[in-house]
Amino acid sequence: MSKQSVNMRLDKEILNQAKKVLGQKETTATVEMALRNTVNNRKAIEIFKKTSGKSQWEGFSQDE
Repeated sequence: MSKQSVNMRLDKEILNQAKKVLGQKETTATVEMALRNTVNNRKAIEIFKKTSGKSQWEGFSQDE
């Protein structure tokens, strides 16, 4: 994995909240995890959009 150095001005309060929520101590790890989560969430939303309504649920049968 290639890394790139960047300068960022981050809101300290939201950064500290993100560190706590994500269980990270380092700023870099927090930002990387937040970015990964954002990308994964977007992918999941796209998959859901593509597959929603594609199958029908018949419900529970009377025999069960």
